[in-house]
Amino acid sequence: MKHLLLVTLTALFCCWVSADTRCHSCYKVPVLGCVDRQSCRLEPGHKCLTTNVYLGKMWVFSNLRCGTPEEPCREAFNQTNHKLGLNYNTTCCDQDNCNSPAPRPTPALALVSLTSLAGLGLWLLH
Repeated sequence: MKHLLLVTLTALFCCWVSADTRCHSCYKVPVLGCVDRQSCRLEPGHKCLTTNVYLGKMWVFSNLRCGTPEEPCREAFNQTNHKLGLNYNTTCCDQDNCNSPAPRPTPALALVSLTSLAGLGLWLLH
């Protein structure tokens, strides 16, 4: 009888924890960071997704979201879109807020962006 009670309490605890599991949801782009940041509640049996997109070794953007019945999480590494030359890495996790915002932009990309903005500003002032 004790074992049945323990199993029942464990099952209820697991269901209660998974019902409150949340994932980050946003598109993260260089310089701006997360755009349209939200939080989504993870449905039982699904996982949080993080898809990082790269052009060569340079990070382009990330998509963070909750897995759904229509789009469950499937981990994939180095998937390539040959037409665009982009590489995709998708990771899955199932703990509360486990898909933290994606990696920061590389210093070279930030330097190029800042230099471009400075040049545009000088051109507009001239």
